[in-house]
Amino acid sequence: MKFKKILKALAATLMFAVTEMVFSSTVQAKYVGHNATPTELRGNWYAYKGHNKWTHIKITKHAFIYDGKVSCSLNKNGVRKLHVMRYKQNGRPYYDMNKSNYHYQEIGSFWLSRSKVQGRRVMKSYYNMGYFTVYTRNKIKHDYSYEVKGAGYMQQIGK
Repeated sequence: MKFKKILKALAATLMFAVTEMVFSSTVQAKYVGHNATPTELRGNWYAYKGHNKWTHIKITKHAFIYDGKVSCSLNKNGVRKLHVMRYKQNGRPYYDMNKSNYHYQEIGSFWLSRSKVQGRRVMKSYYNMGYFTVYTRNKIKHDYSYEVKGAGYMQQIGK
């Protein structure tokens, strides 16, 4: 009789220990990049180039299309493969759409800005040397793009 009580107590202790180990462990996923674009950036975006011409960007879940040509997607290989990386600057996120080995292979950094044109938020992009392109959801005959001179242009990414 005493042996059964000891065996039950030992089994209960063992079950408690196993349950405690299973439920007390914390699981943290490591961020390794994503194969889908953020929903806030998806859709059609336009930037006015002048003379009734626009730059057109179409962002779908698995592709980035620039002026009708697929710049990167999941079906491509190498630097043209869609690989969305999320970064933070000034407490706000911005996204790079592909991995690149050299600067000329980059598509650029994109983010949804707090700035508004005609009551709607705009998407901004940064590619090179302080020049920021502003994209709107509608075709508007005005170029909202701008350039920041000096060393402070890096602080403008994400704003």
